[in-house]
Amino acid sequence: MTAPRTDAAGRFVPCLNPATLSGIPLEQFLALAAGAGFPTVEVSIQQAQSHGTGPSRDLLQEMGVSVAAASGILPAGPVVPAPLLVAPDTYRSCLDGLSSRLETMAELGCTVATTVLNPRSPLATTEARAVARERIAELAAAAAAYGVRLAVEAVSIRTGLPPELDGPHPVVDSLPQLAELLDDTGAENAGVLVDSFHWVAAGADPGHITALGRDRITHVQIADTPAHRTVGELTDAQSLFPGDGALEWPALADALDQVGYAGPVSVELFNPELRALPAGEIARQSHHAATRCWTLAEASR
Repeated sequence: MTAPRTDAAGRFVPCLNPATLSGIPLEQFLALAAGAGFPTVEVSIQQAQSHGTGPSRDLLQEMGVSVAAASGILPAGPVVPAPLLVAPDTYRSCLDGLSSRLETMAELGCTVATTVLNPRSPLATTEARAVARERIAELAAAAAAYGVRLAVEAVSIRTGLPPELDGPHPVVDSLPQLAELLDDTGAENAGVLVDSFHWVAAGADPGHITALGRDRITHVQIADTPAHRTVGELTDAQSLFPGDGALEWPALADALDQVGYAGPVSVELFNPELRALPAGEIARQSHHAATRCWTLAEASR
């Protein structure tokens, strides 16, 4: 099964990230996503494996939903993914079962594995970037054998970082820095994950996206940002449904158009107040937001 690349309007494909509906079983998540009208989802590959690859594939077919991307190429538990710059012993343990996870992704029709690069680290900047390059190249090469492409995310918020992403030394916290690091790896199978919330936290410069060039963006996640907040004050807990905040969606849409991106745009929210809504309501509002924000962008041209 292959994820559709364009929606009915010929632009972006609505997608739902499981973090937006945290703490629910895979079967319920897929049913809610399908019921709200999402043609694609992201999944935790650990959760899919726990449910069973065959039963997960059957569920997807039954719901009429495809997997646009999967987290957990490096796992940190039964659902949560680990970032790239975990301690060496932890990283080696994360590699256990890598082939099995990638095989499950391939069997579910998933062609993108997402991973997060730490914006700060206990390691000195030069050393941290060298480790990141080595691990990205290793994971991208492993994924390529299964027809899966690595999508690396740069985290740009400056406050409220979880401990596993924090440290005294900067690593990478913007799309230009990430693109430079990926170029240095020489890994053709590694692309960029653009997150709209972090794009704003890094200054909301459309040039950060257009400078990536064509075919460099592997996946897109979307959430809105609150008004009356400086970029340095933004935290994941403030994320809003797309279209409900201050993000300039026409600028983002134009930038994505310029580099030829017409794939999934996945609603990813960490706002505890929004996540406290009934799960069905979250799914419905997420789908409405994922389609409405681009319609508004189109209408404003």
